[in-house]
Amino acid sequence: MLLKRHGEKMMETVEILPARWSQALAEFSALHEGWLISVDILSSDMGAQAEIHDLPLTGVVAERQKTGDTITIAAARSAAGQITHTIHSPTRVWIERTSDGADAAMQIESAEGTTTILRLVTPARPETVDGLPKR
Repeated sequence: MLLKRHGEKMMETVEILPARWSQALAEFSALHEGWLISVDILSSDMGAQAEIHDLPLTGVVAERQKTGDTITIAAARSAAGQITHTIHSPTRVWIERTSDGADAAMQIESAEGTTTILRLVTPARPETVDGLPKR
């Protein structure tokens, strides 16, 4: 666990071990389904690229396959307009939390050398959010 200063708030970064990816990402998805997210992709080849901007999270899923592990992030305002981003051969996953324990972001590194950053637009503890609208 690392603590770093983010603005005036202390942030804690927790690494999720590969054996727990499936369960931890399912829990993250259940807690934050419908929350607005932004996703950026960072790589030495492309620099920083915005992939998803202020869309409701539909889920983050880790899958083990014969061809290699994947993590898929999905977001959409409607079923017809879903956007997905798949990370092939993920190597590390971190969740960043505020000092009061609210999830703020998730960072996923891949063997290809890219880093995907999922940010919750408004980090808050799920129990403090009243009446999040469902799609």
